[in-house]
Amino acid sequence: MARYSRKPVDVATLLQQNTLLQTSSQTELVRQLNTELIQILQLEKPFFCKVSRIEQGRVQILCTSAAWATRIKMQRGAILDNFRQKILPDLAGLDIEISPNSDIRYQTSQNHIEAPANRQISEQAGAYLLAAAENADPELAKRLRRLAELAGKK
Repeated sequence: MARYSRKPVDVATLLQQNTLLQTSSQTELVRQLNTELIQILQLEKPFFCKVSRIEQGRVQILCTSAAWATRIKMQRGAILDNFRQKILPDLAGLDIEISPNSDIRYQTSQNHIEAPANRQISEQAGAYLLAAAENADPELAKRLRRLAELAGKK
C-alpha cells in the first residue's frame, strides 16, 4: 500500500519551476538586452525600438517605424553576435515587429526617481490670476490666489 505516488523532489528544482522567479530573471535579461541594443545602435535616448520579450529562445524587438525595423534588419548579424557573446549564448534568433501605436518606454533602475519639474509662473501671469480671482467663486478664488503666490516664489 503505497501512500505517496510521487518521489520527493529537490527544493532547488521546485524553485526553478517557479514562474515568478522566471519572470524576474527574464525581466533582467530584457533590461540587459535593451542596454546592449542601445550601445549597438549608438543612441542616447532610444524611443524608436526596444527588446520587448524573450520567447522560445528568440528575442523580439519592437520598432515604431519601418525605417527603424529596416535599420535593425541590416544590423541583425551584429546584434545577434553581441547578444550571444555578452548575454544569451543559446539565442536562436531575432524577431523584428513594427508597432507604430505602441508606447516604447525603457525600464529604468528602481533607484532612479524622476524629480518633479520645477514650474515657475511669471509675475504677469500671477497678476492675471489675481484679477481672475476677484470675480470667481470663493473656492476657485482661493485656489487662484495660491497659484498667484507661486509667481512670487523664484
